[in-house]
Amino acid sequence: MRRRFGADVFLAILLPVACGLALLLLHPDRDEPRGKTPVETALTSASVVCPDALPGTGSDLLGVSIIGADPDTKVKGDVQVGLGPSAAPLALRTRRVSAAPPLGPTVITGSDDLAPGLVAGRSQSVPLAAVDCAPPVADQWFTAVGAGATHDSVVELVNPNAGPAIADITVRSPSGILEVPALHGVSVPGNDSVRLDLGQVTPHRNDRSLEVHTSRGRLSVHVVDTYDDLGAGASGQDWLPAQAEPATDNLLLGLATGKGERTLVLANPGADEVRATVKVVTPTSVFAPSGVDEVRVAPDTTEAVSLDDVLAQATRAGATGLLVEASGPVTATMRQVVGGDLSLLSTAPELDGSSAVVLPAGPKHLLLAGADAVGAATVTSYSADGKQLDQQRVELGPESGADLALPDD
Repeated sequence: MRRRFGADVFLAILLPVACGLALLLLHPDRDEPRGKTPVETALTSASVVCPDALPGTGSDLLGVSIIGADPDTKVKGDVQVGLGPSAAPLALRTRRVSAAPPLGPTVITGSDDLAPGLVAGRSQSVPLAAVDCAPPVADQWFTAVGAGATHDSVVELVNPNAGPAIADITVRSPSGILEVPALHGVSVPGNDSVRLDLGQVTPHRNDRSLEVHTSRGRLSVHVVDTYDDLGAGASGQDWLPAQAEPATDNLLLGLATGKGERTLVLANPGADEVRATVKVVTPTSVFAPSGVDEVRVAPDTTEAVSLDDVLAQATRAGATGLLVEASGPVTATMRQVVGGDLSLLSTAPELDGSSAVVLPAGPKHLLLAGADAVGAATVTSYSADGKQLDQQRVELGPESGADLALPDD
């Protein structure tokens, strides 16, 4: 007796075979995209954004310069300076500093050869303060902001584009994340700016930190920090430098000499407690000072530590900065009120190649530290009209840095 196979048996056998034959005939792998080697393209447009001037009685200067994609090649042309339809051309030449009109928040845009190496800076004489003009980025951190009567901070959001932009600002206090509805979904109209006074939006006496995320469009963010010791006469204001991202190693350069108030503020955006050690940086060494305990920062909180006496002694011995080594990523800022002047130090940017900065006139120093290997840096100074004033070459290493005096001009 022969056994007959049903339709289900034929389908179970024939369908897989048919599918296999179809795949062989179609060769689907021929149409799948293959990995391609990344290709470098020339930067054809770049913008940097300068904040509004500080309230004060001194002169307000906004300088713009260009070093170009190749520092050895000279370029010249016009960049656009302004905010929106009011932007006007400004002539630039390599290594020369052109003074922009004294405007409010200002966007500087360079095209083609004027896009790479576009730099600008804003400075004010009274109170003495200076800030880099930086391109918009999606995320920034600001540590050691205030929202009280003696210490207050104002956040400035500048939209360089025609369309609206939206920002969400997370506030971390010593007790954790604060819910501040007014800082979520902050809308900034196109070619406009918005200022948020933290002392009015979320008043509080303790130091805090901000995480600013741009969820739509592009925004440039700056923070103006104000200190006013009521009754004692000491007061000041300055721009608070932003930090690009939390890090396990934070190098803060620019310690002021003399007696005064010095507060280190750390913020932990992670889900685990972080322990941080503080080391003093000099041009010849990095060491752990006596009398400074390990700093413990709880998850999603901000912690402030007074270093008044320790750093007053260290700066007399030539200390130029601090190195904060943490068990997890943190943000860090040093707030100093020395000699009646407020200064704020954030994590120093890492340099790997050529870089440039526009500086105000007057006495100044360049501080270098944190090299990951033995090497050298060459520092060339130019006057506003492009004349080379000085060139210094300094040897660097993991445990050594430099404190270079720059020409006043």
